[in-house]
Amino acid sequence: MFKSALLIATLMSLGFSSYSAAQVERSQLTETIEQQEPVSDLGNTVTVRAGELKKVFFFTQISHLANQQITHRWIYQGSEKAAVTLNIGSENWRTYSSKILPSYWPGEWQVQVWYGDLQLLRHDFTVVIEP
Repeated sequence: MFKSALLIATLMSLGFSSYSAAQVERSQLTETIEQQEPVSDLGNTVTVRAGELKKVFFFTQISHLANQQITHRWIYQGSEKAAVTLNIGSENWRTYSSKILPSYWPGEWQVQVWYGDLQLLRHDFTVVIEP
């Protein structure tokens, strides 16, 4: 009985070790990406002209998840509008996803970074319509 419990505990700790080590080193909402780096910082506000679309990017630098995957979930007022699965190629990896924001979806947005069932990060922002 003791050996079974020890084996289960060991296997569980091995399975969860990457969860505890996974880390978002940097993240940023930006207008574009150049040479795997964000070129601007949109912060918590994105302005979209009335009747237009605006493409934005969410940059994420991840450590300790080589050969794994993360997901960027784009959430508008509590409803998921996109889920982008991104492959992590090394122990220190820069990646990003993008979303086209239409002017008819103003208000509260989030980008969530997930590793399996673990949410690593959440970035809240507001889309404001410019006349």
